[in-house]
Amino acid sequence: MPGQTREFDDSATLALVRLARDYRAPSPSDAVFPAYRASAEGHVYFFLDRDDGGEPIPMRVDQVVVDLYQDSEGRRRQDIRGLRKKQLLPIREFRYYIDRLTAVQNGFGNLIEIGEGLDVSDVPHPLGSDGESHYHYRIVDSVTIRPQGFPEPIRVHEVEVRPRREDRPAFVGSVFLDATTGALVNMWFSFTPASYVDPRVDRVTVRLDHQRWEGDLWLPYRQVVEVRREMPQFDLPVGSVIRATLRVTDYEFDPDLPAWRFRGPRVTAVPYGAADSTVFEAGLMDRMAEEGLSPVSLERLEDEARHVARQHLASGLPRVRFYTDRFSSLLRANRAEGVRLGLGASYSPRPALKLDGRAGLATGSRTPGATVRGRWTSPGGSSTTTLELYAAQLRDTGPRPGASNALNTLSTLFRNLDYSDPHFATGVRVGLERPLGESASVEIGGVIEEHSGPGEAWSAGWGPDASGRPLLAPEEGVYA
Repeated sequence: MPGQTREFDDSATLALVRLARDYRAPSPSDAVFPAYRASAEGHVYFFLDRDDGGEPIPMRVDQVVVDLYQDSEGRRRQDIRGLRKKQLLPIREFRYYIDRLTAVQNGFGNLIEIGEGLDVSDVPHPLGSDGESHYHYRIVDSVTIRPQGFPEPIRVHEVEVRPRREDRPAFVGSVFLDATTGALVNMWFSFTPASYVDPRVDRVTVRLDHQRWEGDLWLPYRQVVEVRREMPQFDLPVGSVIRATLRVTDYEFDPDLPAWRFRGPRVTAVPYGAADSTVFEAGLMDRMAEEGLSPVSLERLEDEARHVARQHLASGLPRVRFYTDRFSSLLRANRAEGVRLGLGASYSPRPALKLDGRAGLATGSRTPGATVRGRWTSPGGSSTTTLELYAAQLRDTGPRPGASNALNTLSTLFRNLDYSDPHFATGVRVGLERPLGESASVEIGGVIEEHSGPGEAWSAGWGPDASGRPLLAPEEGVYA
């Protein structure tokens, strides 16, 4: 009821759920199924879905026409009599699971499957025979509708369905039920992560809309099934989506349906392109705008792919890796530290964010040191923000290095000759960098740090300078 929140599993809600369960599966003595023939037409869209909010990129569109049959004993059959497709961009050929091209005639069975059980499998139906052992229920809204051609209004309750255990395959969403009969009017739902069979599946959403026909019959009218996949090995800012839409019309009740029509497979299909174009009422591309899709050129796709590649080049690598900015961060030697050993790691929780850290211990001075840095790239790569914290970071007092770190390490170890005048800095640095075209950038930032001199000079004990050159004391203090 509007403005009123019910508790889960109250008596009124459970009574309605049980009424709906009995309506779906009447006892054999009471079972009477409406016999009908109907036609359905729909489209299946395959497109790339971007995480950055950009427009989706359609890759392929299919169109299907299917005839639906049900007899008074509840036997069902579907014949796909029209199939055609168009590739909008170059992709590898593939086939759809048959349930992407057909209608859900009975609101699913006791167990819900999507993608012939390879996307979603073994999900208990909330209105199935043992639904109450898997779900909690709550009426969250009610609405009165007045279908055209029916004198009396119909009260419909929205029942929220919540799984008792989220670590099991389960339905998550709502069922809309006729308050008088318990007939299923609509279903809007998704699934718990444990429901997904294919490791590439990110999410599956389903919407089934029924329409009232003769008497109290609620029969399929429109359905949308959307499956979004990503590559589990890569944290890429894009996923592939299959959106299958179907609209059922032209119901004919109590037709002559001979028994032979229900023999053999429950679904038959003609090959792609075998049917004449006159079997399709709508055009192949007619409803793309309605679905929020518009074709893109190959040139535009290549431009966007290059842009994404530049911004997310490393996103396919493991999120946690060993890291060093240079070899001397792992091993170096000088008069201030002696021999210093270090190790580092990097972590990328998202493509736009990278964290790295390095730590080490100087065996001569027994001084630990560490650096932690975070870099965040804004959407679209328009700027990069860096924050760096460091303690006991090695510096050289001279205006320029006397030798490379590698050469200085070898010279210090084997000749006892250190070309640097080392000291230490502890502080914080913040920077903002913006690209200027393809090959230039501008950076602004600020630093505050404290400089300190080393203790006693370390000596290898041999070489031409066995006593070691004395250390130069820097101007100690805080600098900004």
